Amino acid sequence: MKIAFFHELHNGGARRASNEFAKHLKQNHIVDLYVVDLEGNQQEKKFYSATYFFTFIPKIWNGHDWKTKFYKDSFELIRLYLLHKRIAKKIDDKKYDLVFVQGSKLTQAPFILRFLKTKKIYYCQENLRMVYEDILKINPKLPQHKFWYERCNRFFRKIIDSQNIHHADYVLANSNYTKENIYKAYKIKAETCYMGVDPKMFKPERIDKDNDVLYIGAYALADGYSILEQILNTPHKFKTALLIQERKWVNNDRLLSKLYSKSKIALALSHNEPFGLIPLEAMACGVPVIAVNEGGYKESIIDGKTGYLVERDYKKILEKIEILLNNPQELKKISEECRENILSNWTWEINAGKLEKIIKNFIKQ
Repeated sequence: MKIAFFHELHNGGARRASNEFAKHLKQNHIVDLYVVDLEGNQQEKKFYSATYFFTFIPKIWNGHDWKTKFYKDSFELIRLYLLHKRIAKKIDDKKYDLVFVQGSKLTQAPFILRFLKTKKIYYCQENLRMVYEDILKINPKLPQHKFWYERCNRFFRKIIDSQNIHHADYVLANSNYTKENIYKAYKIKAETCYMGVDPKMFKPERIDKDNDVLYIGAYALADGYSILEQILNTPHKFKTALLIQERKWVNNDRLLSKLYSKSKIALALSHNEPFGLIPLEAMACGVPVIAVNEGGYKESIIDGKTGYLVERDYKKILEKIEILLNNPQELKKISEECRENILSNWTWEINAGKLEKIIKNFIKQ
C-alpha cells in the first residue's frame, strides 16, 4: 500500500503515536508524511519513506493585544484553510491508496479533511474539549466583552471542528472513552485503535529507586496539578520527582525511561484523559501507576493488579501511595504485573498491527 500521513500536532504523545504507527507500517508499505509546523524535525524522517514539510507560523498572542487575538481567530484560520487545500491537492496528485489524517493543534479536526479526494481515515485523539468539557469552560468572571467574544469564538470553532470531522470517510479513536465522546459530540460511530509503547526503549533498569513518586505534567488544572499540590502540602515522608512540561516536550526517550526506572510509583492525575501514554511508559518500566478513575486510564490500568484507580480525592490517592511504599512485596508484585501486561497487550507491534488490518479492510470497501 501507499499511505500518506498528515498532521499538525504538538510534540507529545499524539505525535509520538504517529511516528510509531508509521514506523511499523513502513516495514511493508510506503508511508509518506505531510506535516505542518513551525520548523522541520529531522529526527522524524527515519519513521517515514519521505517527508513533506509545510511551514505555518502562527502569531503569538500574549494575552493583552486584542488585534492579535482577533487575527488568530479569523485571518490566521483562513490562511490555514488555504494551506490545507493546497496540501490536499498535492496528496491527491500522488495517488495514494489512503490518507491517515491526524489532529490539528489549531482546529482539532483539520481542514484538510474537507478537500481530500483520496480515501481518508481520521485518527481522533480527542474531541474539541474546550467546548465540550466543563473543566475547560469560559471563566464567568471575565469582563463581559471578553466573555462574549470567547463564547462566539468557541461557537465558530465548534462548527469548524464538527464540519471537518464529518468529511472523514472513517474515524478511529484512541480509546473507548474517546469513541463515546466522538459519538456524543458528533453523532459519528468510531472504531477504537489503541496506541502502544516500545518495551525495548521503556524497560526496567538496574538503578536505584531514588524517587518514591513521579509526576509528569504541567502546571495546569487539566493535568491535575492542583490535586498534586494538595498531596504535597500534606505531611509526608516520601520523595517526589516532578517533570513539569511547559511548552517543550521531553524528546529523549532514554532519559525519560531512566526517570521512570528511578521511581517506585507514577501518578496519572489528568482530568478525563482521552488515553494517555504516561501510564503505558511507566508500566513498561515496571512502575505501578496510581491514577484517577477517569477517562482512558480505566482502559490501560488494571485496578489492584498494575496499579490503582482512585477517586479524585487527594486523601485517597495519598492512602494508596502509602500502602505501596509501606509494602515492598506488594510493590514488587505489581511492578512485575505491569511489565507482563505491557508485553501481552500494549506494544506498538500489537496495536500497529491492528491498525494495518483496519486500513487494509477499509481500502477493500
